[in-house]
This record gives sequence, C-alpha cells and structure tokens, in this order.
Amino acid sequence: MPLPNQEIPFERTSAKQKVYETVKDWIIEGQFKPGEKVSDVEIAEYFNISRTPVREALQLLEAQKLVKSYPGKATLVTEIETEDIEKWYLPMAILQQLAIKLAVEKITPAHIRRLKTLSDVFTECVKEQDKPMPILKADKEFHCCILEAAGNEYIMDFCDVLWIHIQRLEYGFFRDTPLEDSIREHEKIIQALEMKDEYSASVLVKEHWDRTALLIRELNKKEKEGQ
Repeated sequence: MPLPNQEIPFERTSAKQKVYETVKDWIIEGQFKPGEKVSDVEIAEYFNISRTPVREALQLLEAQKLVKSYPGKATLVTEIETEDIEKWYLPMAILQQLAIKLAVEKITPAHIRRLKTLSDVFTECVKEQDKPMPILKADKEFHCCILEAAGNEYIMDFCDVLWIHIQRLEYGFFRDTPLEDSIREHEKIIQALEMKDEYSASVLVKEHWDRTALLIRELNKKEKEGQ
C-alpha cells in the first residue's frame, strides 16, 4: 500500500490531544468557569508548546460546544445549559438502551469480569466523593464497557459527544449527592447481562439514566431557589 510522502506530525498531534483532554477536564471541573476567556497564549505557555496545537484543540472544543470563538475578540467558555437537560439525557438513555440490547447477545465472560472490576473501581472512587472527576471517569468507563460489548462504533461516537455535557452537569451532582443507588444499579445491570436478560437490562439502563436526570433537575432547582 503506497503511503503519502507527507510526514505525520506525531508530536503536534499528541500535544493537541493533551491540550484538548486537559482543557476539557478543566471546563467540566469548573476550573475554567462559564463565560471565562480562554487564552491560547497562556495555555501554550503552560504546556510549553506552540500556539498551533492549542488552537487546534480549541477548535475541537468549540465543535463540541464547550467554548465559543469570537474572531478578533476572544474565545469564551460556554454557559452550562440547565434549562433543557433532556436534550442530552433523552438521547443518551435511548442510545444506552439500544447498546445494552446489542450487548446482551454479544456479552462474553471477559466483558462481565471487566464490568465487575469497573463497578468495584466506581465504588472505591465514591468513597472519596469530594473528588468528583475520578467518579465521573469511572462511571463513564463502566458504561463504555457495555458500548464496546455492543460493538457499534456509531453509538459510541454519539455517546462520547453527549457525555461531555452530561459530565459538566454531573460534576456537582457526584460531589454532593449520595451515590449508593448508582452502585446498586451498576450491579443489577451486570446481573441482567450475565443472565442475558435483554428486557431487564433495557429497563434497568433506562431507569438508571432517567433517575440521574431527575436528580440533576432537582439539584438545579434547589440551587436556583437558594440564590
């Protein structure tokens, strides 16, 4: 297979990805607050790299609606939209239901072992609830394992986009809300997959995402009433 003569800029691509992942986490954590100006110069200095990979990373973040660029003016962190969270949770719940239905037929003992390990990791992370980011990442890894078992890359890609905004919403939720119900729900989902019970697995996943969305709405309501 003939390859193009053009060299692939491995270091630059790696730098772009590192900046993208780091700034994305900063936005989710609220270290970069909604409406705050994002300086490509300062970020480049922080990582000791050129501005080019930083700009490329910011373009990715803008495509995912985490920042908004105003040419000639500034790049700002977008506001967290709390008025219509269903636009993220509804498609996520549907995609996760579809994925688990596909996964039931394809699930292997290796997948089950992996899910149990990830469930244990999530449980351990919950013990340090004042650190929400490890909990968010452990939760995502658990659900991503099911997506991988389903074997549909399009479902995975769509979920990845939704996850970023859901994590922004859930950061405070995972810090301030008891998560024992989530632990139990993960365990029940594993049991349903282990028994290849498509109906129960589908119902459990929908209830899991619906419950989280409801709690997020209630948390947002309380925050507004307290203002």
